[in-house]
Amino acid sequence: MRQNSMIKGKNKRKIVYEGINYYWYVRINEHGHRVHIISEDKKVHLEYPFLDTEIPVTPQDIRNHLKEYYANLS
Repeated sequence: MRQNSMIKGKNKRKIVYEGINYYWYVRINEHGHRVHIISEDKKVHLEYPFLDTEIPVTPQDIRNHLKEYYANLS
């Protein structure tokens, strides 16, 4: 039986980093365009400014944010 994800996948993209599932999406709020990255267990929720709306966010950008986040924890 398939186990349901803790995060609804609607309008979110999935990426696996270091064996952990993350979901990411771009939202517009009062601070402008923001990239959100959330771990499947919701223990990690990162938010970054989306500096140039003319350039798309790529999976490599998300990996770089996660790499930087975990490097700063050390």
